[in-house]
Amino acid sequence: MIGGTHVEYDVYVKISSADVHKLGYILEVEDNLVNLRKHQDGVLRMLVTADLKDELLELLDSLKEELNFEVLSCEVNSGSA
Repeated sequence: MIGGTHVEYDVYVKISSADVHKLGYILEVEDNLVNLRKHQDGVLRMLVTADLKDELLELLDSLKEELNFEVLSCEVNSGSA
């Protein structure tokens, strides 16, 4: 928490539309872990709370052999939905 507000992170992943669909099904099993926001120009933006960020990144790392994607960045969310 920073200044009384909860910190959220945007995680940007380079991934195909077909694999976004598969990833979505996998992530639905992890209740309230992440919010899939937008897939545009081959990049998926996910929103995750600070306390779950490391768990999400570890899960994504474990899925790299199953799905073709690359984590591009993980940045503090600027307040955008």
